[in-house]
Amino acid sequence: MTASNAVGATSNEASDSAPLTIVLVEFLPSGGMFQFNFMLGEALASLGHDVTLLTGPDPELSTKVPGFTVRSYFPTWHPGADTGEANVFRKIRRVFRAARLTYSWMKLVRYVRHERPDAVLLGEMRFALDSWFAVRLAKRKRPGTILGEVAHNPTPYDVSGDSDSVEKSDPTTQRALRAAYQSFDLVLTLGPGPRDDLVKAYPEVRRTAVIGHGEYSAFAEEAAQTPGASTTPPRIVFFGTWTRYKNIPMLLSAFAKIRAERPDAELVVAGPVMADMDLAAVVKQAADIPGVDLRPGYVAMEDVPVLFAGARVVALPYEIVNISGVVHMAYTFARPVVATDVGSMRDVVIAGQTGLLAQPTPDGFAEALLALLSSPADAERMGIGGYEFMKSELSWESAAERAVEGFRAARSDSVTRGSN
Repeated sequence: MTASNAVGATSNEASDSAPLTIVLVEFLPSGGMFQFNFMLGEALASLGHDVTLLTGPDPELSTKVPGFTVRSYFPTWHPGADTGEANVFRKIRRVFRAARLTYSWMKLVRYVRHERPDAVLLGEMRFALDSWFAVRLAKRKRPGTILGEVAHNPTPYDVSGDSDSVEKSDPTTQRALRAAYQSFDLVLTLGPGPRDDLVKAYPEVRRTAVIGHGEYSAFAEEAAQTPGASTTPPRIVFFGTWTRYKNIPMLLSAFAKIRAERPDAELVVAGPVMADMDLAAVVKQAADIPGVDLRPGYVAMEDVPVLFAGARVVALPYEIVNISGVVHMAYTFARPVVATDVGSMRDVVIAGQTGLLAQPTPDGFAEALLALLSSPADAERMGIGGYEFMKSELSWESAAERAVEGFRAARSDSVTRGSN
């Protein structure tokens, strides 16, 4: 090695270990996507990086971790606060929100160009507008800034109520997504299954990294004080957005079968209602089944621990899924899950150890739920297994380390492209 090469190698090694300035972007200041970015941000800052989470007004979480800043920067809104509105009001609200989102993207482009962070990590491309502005950001950012995205779902789900398709398959969305994926330096996924789906659908993606999804550290103190699953009544909890692909009608049909064998069984269904969900039909179906407690609406952070502490088992009756953060929340509270054996659920649900996988039918789902409702000891064992699996394999520290490795590799790619 020549002297000049030795100096260059030393410089590269120093660059590879230097702290990064990282900007995380989540326009909505509450809900699962915000919580994901918040916990990832704390983990990245704990590794010594300078991290800023840009979000909307009144974020639901605040931090004391040095090096991590949560900044209300966008004029956006809190998700899931609206239920049961007439279609005309939804359409009017969409117009105003589209204008606010457009302005937020314009602010982000200016911010990134002015601040020149080492890496910018965008959230999910929910709308074609997001994808087109991501392309604009890629063109406007300064050289040396890595632009990445977390693809929670390689193709976003359609929860507008305007389509019969689960995923957004219209040509406009597909063209916009393809252009966005071509422009990203790095795309992060939460598991190997979603990564494979992403690369198959969008082979033009430059670089991917599987980082996983860590525990819900925001609830660590409450989770440590939560009694085991065997101490609860035979109660099932569904938590999360009420949307078509999560198959709540099937869950209710399964629970009707459960009540025929276990008249003491209970079902709580809690979460915000999306536009593609027929709330009136769900309410009507539930009214004929004893033991169902419907709680439509956003669940505040302070109410989440009580909800999970009261569950013997957490239900995920989805028709399709990549990886759900609800699984990790259940594991945080040492609660077993019963999930449909679809998509990439096998990446995070270890059958017989952290929960059970079932066929996406009322009979199959009811059988799996009954197995845990009828065996508090198994529910306790699998809940503890889920917690231990999460702590050993799904930690935020390891997710942050993998993300940083991805940033550094993408930066190396960028340097190589620039020299050619």
